[in-house]
Amino acid sequence: MTSLDELLRLHRQLTEMHIERWVARGLLRPVEQADDWRFEEVDVARTGLLAELVTDIGLDDDTAETVVDLLDQVHTLRRQLEALGRAIEQQPPEARHAIGEALKRLRNR
Repeated sequence: MTSLDELLRLHRQLTEMHIERWVARGLLRPVEQADDWRFEEVDVARTGLLAELVTDIGLDDDTAETVVDLLDQVHTLRRQLEALGRAIEQQPPEARHAIGEALKRLRNR
């Protein structure tokens, strides 16, 4: 877990106000420990992305939030597709062949 101070040292272009705004918007989800926020690895990475979007690219918080939401959706879809692929791999050859044929038909529509 990473403290707020450590997070700000990692991303020197950010201020505590940036982090507070993103926590208020639900973009970061710290764990509170003894009057201090602690951030898990996913939030540390997300902070880097938000810093790049806001300070480097110049997006406002609303637009950055939209970008992050879209990226979250992409990651969720990727995990779901990977799980689907693993499930298909576990099927008998006839079922995998039938799925492949169905996909070909759907692509040709």
